[in-house]
Amino acid sequence: MDFSSLLNRYITELDCSAKDLAEASGISAAAISRYRAGERTPDPDSKQLRMLASGIAALSAGSLSEQAVHEEFAASISGISIDYDTFLSNLSALLETLSVNNNEVARALSFDPSYISRILTGQRRPADLQAFVTGVSRFAVQRSEAGDLNGALQALIGASLHNAPDEDARAQAVATWLGTNYAPIHDPISSFLKKLDEFNLDDFIRAIHFDEMKVPTTPIQLPTTKTYTGIREMMECEIDFLKAAVLSKSSASVIMYSDMPMEEMAADPEFPRKWMYGMAMMLKKGLHLHMIHDTNRPLPEMMLGLEGWIPMYMTGQISPYYFTGADNSVFNHLLKVAGTVAMQGEAIHEHQGEGRYILTKNRDEVRYYRKRAERMLEQARPLMRIITAANADKLQSFLEESMELECRRRVIMSTPPIGSIPAGLLERMLERNNVAETDRTAIRAFAAQRAEELEELLDGNEIRLEFPNLTREEFDAYPPTLDLSGLFFEDSVSYSYSEYIEHLTALQSFIAPHEQCALIIDNNQAFRNVQITICEGHHVLVSKNKGPVIHFVIEHPAMVSAFERFTAPVRD
Repeated sequence: MDFSSLLNRYITELDCSAKDLAEASGISAAAISRYRAGERTPDPDSKQLRMLASGIAALSAGSLSEQAVHEEFAASISGISIDYDTFLSNLSALLETLSVNNNEVARALSFDPSYISRILTGQRRPADLQAFVTGVSRFAVQRSEAGDLNGALQALIGASLHNAPDEDARAQAVATWLGTNYAPIHDPISSFLKKLDEFNLDDFIRAIHFDEMKVPTTPIQLPTTKTYTGIREMMECEIDFLKAAVLSKSSASVIMYSDMPMEEMAADPEFPRKWMYGMAMMLKKGLHLHMIHDTNRPLPEMMLGLEGWIPMYMTGQISPYYFTGADNSVFNHLLKVAGTVAMQGEAIHEHQGEGRYILTKNRDEVRYYRKRAERMLEQARPLMRIITAANADKLQSFLEESMELECRRRVIMSTPPIGSIPAGLLERMLERNNVAETDRTAIRAFAAQRAEELEELLDGNEIRLEFPNLTREEFDAYPPTLDLSGLFFEDSVSYSYSEYIEHLTALQSFIAPHEQCALIIDNNQAFRNVQITICEGHHVLVSKNKGPVIHFVIEHPAMVSAFERFTAPVRD
């Protein structure tokens, strides 16, 4: 039902006149007459539409709520019958399923990329929402067909597109889902960040008894070269490779790549446990792993796979990479090389059980495969740069590089930036937390350095700072701590509630002179242990404050775009 028909229905049901509605709403009778005739239509977000909804609710004597009337009016104008936040969640899920970045959407719809970015983060709304939804839906259908992603698109919207007679009908099915789906959408970025936020390496080490693991020394009895065929033997080969790598006297780094599907192997109740144990033993031995991930798949699937690697990433012994370029939809390959053993595998896509793996300890063969693996690594790009206390100098180098970039920035904070803390407040916190004098000196210098960097960043750059407004109850349940992740300081320097409020007030004063900086304070505390800095079109820095302190520099284009669209979920 269009807007004018809906308005006339309300007037008929309430048995009122245009004059009555004009008096109740504050809108002129002439404007209401034009609305009824379809000569004019208010914008979905306009003050006039809210006034009209308020007047109808008042005339209904309590039988209609202003919000319900406004939502129905907005749906009749915009084409969506859900709240705008849910619509944005649907839109983000659609683009992530299709592995689309903001620039691609902007080109398809002939918009500026920054305008698309503002829409996707809720900072702006399209001037013509119906036209925007139509354009995005048509683009989604074209992208899904070009990229062989029809199955993923259909799974998302819960409808078959095979029987749709043409592209227009398929696009309409997508548009209908975008504007009507109330079901909560799984956000792969939120899930990844939530696991990162809550992960504690010490707890994990205790849970798997890592400190009690003993690296065996008895050599594994394997032939120089062995061939494995079929899923059962391939699983055996995976485990034999890990055993051989652990038992080898070599401490050479390990290079691993595979685009082999793992679903059949993961379904075995014992294989995942043995594989994880073997990986833990390689880390226990002190080997560094260069892991080339298969990222040629929809973002939700890719992020789900990366979640499983978080415990190993936390050790700082994993360097993740990925390949750019088109997906090979015919062949699957595997190549893993350790010090004295190599593993090579191949199969036709979707026929893994008919493929084969080869494990070799022959020196010439291992040397050959090592050279191939190194060449692969040269062609790969870093999926994430992982910075720990062991390579802390790389963090400052990265921050200095980032400062030179001209880009819109968005910072999602769980605690106020230390660069904005008043010196007196810092001293009181250090005293109350009984921080050792040597640590105090380092923290003072760090705070001063961050203050200079923050001032420089705020000077002329467009920045959006998002910060949770904690109630006293939320503060008492999970007291925030000083952000010392850049210093790799593991001990907590906690706030009292008055100190927290004082720092937040100081932050507001600190940024007040900078017109291009927006401080968004809301009631949503999505994370307690993570800070996220998004430099649009370039990279994302995810910093974990403790357990352990670690930083991830993410540069994969699909992941960066997903972070740009990311809206922090409401914390349970």
